[in-house]
Amino acid sequence: MTAEHTVESGDSGALLNSEQALAEAQRVAQIGNWTWDVRSRTAVWSDELYRLFGVEPGAIDPVRDTMEFILPEDRDAVVSTLERALETKEAYSFFYRIRRRDGEVRHLHSRGYIVANERGDAISAFGTTQDVTERRQAEDALRRSEQLLRQVLDSLPVGVVVVDREGNVVLSNPAMTRVWGEMIPSAPERYRRSQGWWHDTGKRVEAEEWASVRARINGETSINEVIDIEAFDGVRKIIQNSSAPIRDEGQVIVGAVIINEDVSARTSAEEKLETSVREMQALATRLMNAQDDERRNIAQLLHETTAQDIAAVKMHLARLVRTGGGLSEADRAALTESIELAERSMTGMRTLSYLLHPPFLDETGLVSALRWYAAGFAARSGVKVDLDLPASFDRLPREVETALFRVVQEALINIHRHAGSSMAWIRLRMEGGRMTLEIEDRGRGMPPAVIAQLPVGGAALGVGVPGMRERLQHLGGTLDIESSERGTIIRARVLLEPEGA
Repeated sequence: MTAEHTVESGDSGALLNSEQALAEAQRVAQIGNWTWDVRSRTAVWSDELYRLFGVEPGAIDPVRDTMEFILPEDRDAVVSTLERALETKEAYSFFYRIRRRDGEVRHLHSRGYIVANERGDAISAFGTTQDVTERRQAEDALRRSEQLLRQVLDSLPVGVVVVDREGNVVLSNPAMTRVWGEMIPSAPERYRRSQGWWHDTGKRVEAEEWASVRARINGETSINEVIDIEAFDGVRKIIQNSSAPIRDEGQVIVGAVIINEDVSARTSAEEKLETSVREMQALATRLMNAQDDERRNIAQLLHETTAQDIAAVKMHLARLVRTGGGLSEADRAALTESIELAERSMTGMRTLSYLLHPPFLDETGLVSALRWYAAGFAARSGVKVDLDLPASFDRLPREVETALFRVVQEALINIHRHAGSSMAWIRLRMEGGRMTLEIEDRGRGMPPAVIAQLPVGGAALGVGVPGMRERLQHLGGTLDIESSERGTIIRARVLLEPEGA
C-alpha cells in the first residue's frame, strides 16, 4: 500500500508540474484554451484566455459576454463560422478583433474542433485562442510597404526588374515593358529572344555578357552601360543598363535587380548637338580664317596701294614747294603742312597695315613678328614687354603661327586696357613636340565673376578669350588662364605634328 501510495503521489506531482509548465508556455505564447458544452451552452476558459480579453479570470461569462468584446464589423463572420462548424462538424479557424474594456484593440486567432456523439450531433467543442496583434500589425506594415513599393515602381520612368538566381522574373514595372515592347519573359526565353550590341563598338552582346547575368552569376555590379537593343517588338533602341546582385543574410547571391532606361531620344539629341557643335566650330574656324585672309588682303592693299598713293601725293607736294617760287607764304605753309599730314598718314597707314597682318609673320615667321609687335606695343602703350623667345626657331604651319600671334595680340591689348600692369612677359617654348606660349602680367587680375566663367567660357569673357580658345581648339590645342590679385597668366599649348607624319 505504501508503495502504491508513493507511486500515485509521484504521478500526481508530475502531472501538476506538466500542467504548470503548459500554463506557463501558454502565457508566454499568449495562447488561451477553452471548452464549450454545446447542449448546456456553457464554456470554460483558461486563466490566460481571460487575460487575453483584458479581464480577471471568472470576471465575465464566456458565452454570454464574449460578443460584446468583438468589434461589430467582425461579429457576423464569427457567428457564421461557428454555425458552419456546428453543421459540418469540421475543424474551424478564424481571425477577429476585440476591444478590451480599457479601449485597446487586439487581434485574436481562434481554432476549434467539434466533438459529436454516435448520432452525429455536436455535443461539445474545444480549442485555443492566440493574441496575434503584433503579427497582424507586422503583416499590415509589410502589406503597406509592398503597396508603396508597387506604387513607387509603377511611377518610375525607368524600367526595373528583379530576377531570381535562375533569371526568372520576380518583379517588374510598366516602364520595363515600355522599354522592351512587351512583358519581360523569364529566362532562358528572355535571353533567347534578346539581341544587343555594345553602343560604342557595335559588337554583339552575348547572353553571358548581359549585366543581369553577370550580376546574378558573378555578383558583378554594372552602372550605366550603354547598349543598343532590338526590343521584342522589333524596334531598335539605345538603353542605359545597370544591374546589381541581391544577396541573402549569408551573402549568397539569390538574384539581381536590373534597371533599364531608354535613352534613344537623348542619345540622338546629344549626337545631333555634337554634330551641330562640330559644324559651328568648323564655321567659326572658317570665319576666323576668312577674317585672317581679309586682314592680310586689307593690309596688303593699304601697304601696296593706299600707302603708295599717299607717298606719291607727298612727292608731288614736295615738288610744288621746290618749284613754286611765286607762292605766297600762306600757300607755302599750307603745302608744308600737307606734306606733314601725308607723312603722318603714311606712317599711320603702315602701322595699321602691320597691325592687321604684319608682313614679318609671312616673311620671317612668328618670332620676328612677336619681336616687332612687342616693340611697337611698348612704344604705343607704355607697358614694358620682356621677351623670352628662342634664338633660333623653325617655321611653323601658317595657321599655327597666325593663331599664336593673335593670342599675343589679344592678351597684350587686354593687359593695356584692363590689367593696370606696367610690365608684361612673353615666353615661348618647344618641349617634346609641344609648343607652349605664355603671356603674363602683374596687374590687378580678373574680377571673380569673370574667373568663375573661365572654364565654361561665359558671356562675361566677351569675345576675345573665346576667340583665342576657339582658334587653338581647332588646332588641337588648349588655352588656360590663371588669374588672381597678383596678376594673370595666359597659357596656350599646341601639339605639333612631327615632320613627315
